[in-house]
Amino acid sequence: MPFLQVGDVSIHYRSEGHGVPILCVHPPCTTSRLFTYVKSELWDRRRVLTMDARGHGRSEAGAAKLSLPLLAEDMRRVLDQSEISSAYVCGYGPGAMAAIAALLAYPTRFRGGILLSGSAAYHDMISRGKLKAALLASRLGAKRPIAWAGAWQEADNRAAFDGMLDDAHGANADRWRDYTSACLEANFERQLHAIHQPMLLLYGTKDQIGHHYANSMFRLLPNAELYGVKDADRHLPMKASRQVGLVMRQWMDKHEDGSLTDTLQERDALMEELAANGIVGGQDGASWPSL
Repeated sequence: MPFLQVGDVSIHYRSEGHGVPILCVHPPCTTSRLFTYVKSELWDRRRVLTMDARGHGRSEAGAAKLSLPLLAEDMRRVLDQSEISSAYVCGYGPGAMAAIAALLAYPTRFRGGILLSGSAAYHDMISRGKLKAALLASRLGAKRPIAWAGAWQEADNRAAFDGMLDDAHGANADRWRDYTSACLEANFERQLHAIHQPMLLLYGTKDQIGHHYANSMFRLLPNAELYGVKDADRHLPMKASRQVGLVMRQWMDKHEDGSLTDTLQERDALMEELAANGIVGGQDGASWPSL
């Protein structure tokens, strides 16, 4: 497993598969394990990079406070070490804020963004309450309760659940606190207009809070497509990985090869494929469920 040495920190990352690269970033108090299933859906035609943020998983904590700009810089460094000039970036949940930070800071290095159940800012009481609870627990050094709650929500089987708990053993509570606090305080809504790279927004249709944030970002981003996974909640990477992988593959294919959507018939065929697999929405947002 490769590591990136940055000063006093060794950052764990993995690069698997071949083709167009995509770098995936996890939310606070979890690890890159969340993308295991999505990676298996993509790596036959994509080069999938995953990394653990400082103080998470197998990455060392270091002395520096973990901020979104620092995490974005680490993401850029992973691309450098992997000799990748540009890649798509995928962020899940609050990890979407790290993806947005990277897109804004390094527009020539990130050719597009994919936000899974993400937001540019958290205003609702439920999301903020969960982040505040994680922040308080991390301040108390209570890593296991946070990890247990996250694993219970995200994992689709016992092996995945146990693996996520194992990831917490060597984690650093201070960096969990830093990352959680950064996501709680961040607000990128006024900067979304500056992201001209193509963006894919994907949410579960049972995720009512996600509906709100999806519609908000869709209106603010200059170049975005919006899709929902039918009957899914916000926990997409492990519990709806097949649908997530399908939407991501099709969306990236369209942007890498514009000839795939030259005609109305070709565009309709792509939408029919998505609909047959339980995906709603589209480029104009016309079929996205209303609130």
